[in-house]
Amino acid sequence: MRTILLTLLLSVVAISAFAQTNTYPECTSQVEAINKMPLRIAYLVPVDSLGKYMYLEFAAPSMCDYSDVVADIDYRQVTSFATLYYDENGRVRKTIKWYSDGGDLNNVVYYDEQGNILYAVYASTSEKYGKLYSCNSQIHINHSFSELDFREGFHIWINMTTENLANVYKSDLKMPENCKSVTFLPIKIGDRAFLCTNRAYISPNGRLINKDDNMAGAYFGGRVVIDDIKGDWCKVRYTLITESDETVGYVRVEDLEIIK
Repeated sequence: MRTILLTLLLSVVAISAFAQTNTYPECTSQVEAINKMPLRIAYLVPVDSLGKYMYLEFAAPSMCDYSDVVADIDYRQVTSFATLYYDENGRVRKTIKWYSDGGDLNNVVYYDEQGNILYAVYASTSEKYGKLYSCNSQIHINHSFSELDFREGFHIWINMTTENLANVYKSDLKMPENCKSVTFLPIKIGDRAFLCTNRAYISPNGRLINKDDNMAGAYFGGRVVIDDIKGDWCKVRYTLITESDETVGYVRVEDLEIIK
């Protein structure tokens, strides 16, 4: 599977050289349309060789026999690899995956009706992250990592299609019954979110925060709460108090993924 995914993404690199930035608005409009849909929430949970749901402080996909999709979980009893969001026709349209110790964001992926990737934001560390845009068979990747990191498997965190997602986790992605329904827009004060950037600013359109500003600063994948909204900017703080002030600073709305 690693070889298959590497081949897929290396082909993406070849395609990306021909991508134009004017594909982004159409990609963005499709992502916004998905977020405005009444989506249904399910969870991808690991199952051991005895058929029991697993609960571990840390669990990797390789440690489980396969994964199951369930409508509801108790986080005190079951580990979850990801949250899946289905449209009214039972198709996976969005996934949010985090590290299986329950911590920071791993990736967010949006899919079209055929299960192909539209947009993804992903990381292996807070300093190594990227965004992938796909529209009309054109793909473009913005990233903060080296080509060597890329070729050594950094991309493995993204499942390029829902079929790949099902294969990696050995899971039937059929939507379970009794899923609760949510929509993501518009954002509001008090919403919880993942940071999809490591850049925070002292004010909207202001300078980058530095170590002398008595603010926590941003790191990719951190869990935050929105404290204020000013146009296309949000003031956010970490959900857990950090060693310094828990306020992160201002980040663009587009660099947040709301948690529902």
